[in-house]
Amino acid sequence: MKSNKPSSIRRHASLKNVDRNFTSENRRIILAIILPVIVIALGYFAYCGLSKVYDKLSAIRNTQSLIVDESAQITIKASPHFPEANIKELFKLKKGTRLADIDFEKCREKILKKYPILSNITIHKKLPNKVTICVEERKPIARVKYEAGERVSWLVVDSNGVVFNFPLNDSHTLPIIKQAKPYTLSGEKIQGKAQLALRLIEFCSIKDISNIQLTEIDVSDDLYLIAKTRDYNRIDLLWEYIYTRGEHDLTNLQDAITQISSIIKNNLKTGHYQTFIVTGKNRVTVSPNEKEYIK
Repeated sequence: MKSNKPSSIRRHASLKNVDRNFTSENRRIILAIILPVIVIALGYFAYCGLSKVYDKLSAIRNTQSLIVDESAQITIKASPHFPEANIKELFKLKKGTRLADIDFEKCREKILKKYPILSNITIHKKLPNKVTICVEERKPIARVKYEAGERVSWLVVDSNGVVFNFPLNDSHTLPIIKQAKPYTLSGEKIQGKAQLALRLIEFCSIKDISNIQLTEIDVSDDLYLIAKTRDYNRIDLLWEYIYTRGEHDLTNLQDAITQISSIIKNNLKTGHYQTFIVTGKNRVTVSPNEKEYIK
C-alpha cells in the first residue's frame, strides 16, 4: 500500500505559496492606496504651512507699505500745468493707503490716455514704503484753429503732432495753424497738410531763419499753403510744389523758406508788407512789385 505523505507535503507547500502570494498582493494593494494618501496629506499640510507663512509675510508687507507720512514717503515732481495734488488724487496716494495695493502701471496708462497734455509718467518705487513719481508735459509749438461754420475750436500741438488742451494765456503767442478739416480730437495726431505746416514752424525756428517769424499758417486753401509773419509779410507756397499725392516734400519746403529768408536779408532789408509766392524750385515772386527771384 502506497503512502500519501509526499502528496500531503506538496499540498501543504502549495498552500504556503498561495498564502505568501496573497500576502504580497495585499501588501501591494495597501501600498498603492496608502502612499498617495500620505503624499496628498503631506502636500496639504505643506500648502497650509506655506499659506500661513505667505499670509504673515503679506500682512507684514501691507503694514510696512502703509502711508503714514505723505511728505516722507511720497515724492512728486509735477509739471507746470499738472499740479502735485492732481497726481496724488489720480494715484490715490493719501494717508492710510497701502502702496502694495496700488497698481501703479495701470494707473499710469489710464492717466496718460485721459490727459494728453502729459507725455510721460515715470514711477520709481523704493520698497517697502516709498515712491517717486515724475510727470512730463508736452511742449506746445503751435495752436490749432478749427473752423466749422460759426464754430471755432482751439487746441495746441507739440512737435510730434499730438494735439491737446492747453491754457490760452500760456499759448497765445504761438503761431496758429488754421485747419477746417479733418477735425483732430485731443490726444490724436494732426493729419495731412497740417503736418507740413508743423514742419514749417519747426524749420523757421532755426537760428538762420529767425527773420521769418510765423504768426499763422492756413492749410485750408486748395492751391497754396498761406503763411503770415510778424512783420506783416505773406508767404504763398504752391501745394503742387511741396505736397503731392499726400506726400510731403520737406526738401522743397526748406529750399523755398531758405531763399525767402535770403531775399529778406539781402534785398528787401525791412521786408514789410511783401507777398512771397513760391511756384517751383528756386522760383520766388515778390509782390507788390511782381519781382521774380530765380536762384
